[in-house]
Amino acid sequence: GMFILFKTGLRISEFCGLTVKDIDLQERKINVNHQLQYSGKKSYRIETPKTDNGIRKIPMSDRVLEALQRVLQNRKSRGFMVDGYIGFLFLTRNETPKVCNGYDIMFRRLV
Repeated sequence: GMFILFKTGLRISEFCGLTVKDIDLQERKINVNHQLQYSGKKSYRIETPKTDNGIRKIPMSDRVLEALQRVLQNRKSRGFMVDGYIGFLFLTRNETPKVCNGYDIMFRRLV
């Protein structure tokens, strides 16, 4: 996940909100038109990007394509829904979408 995050330039909330439908393997593009927000107490919500420029299609390099293919092959859960969005790519052990806080903690540990 970190490789994809760094190589695509996605904002963390956009990355956390990625679903299967956002990945276009044929066109090799990542469709960004929403982000996942978490406000604690298991309160998730989907929001549009802050600006119109935030809605975009990000091209995939060969290595990003390979990484996303591995993520898609290894996915186990498909059932968690937030505001009509389902099929989140990056999940916790409890099969809930990973959120910014988890990555923030991971980045601090890496430093």
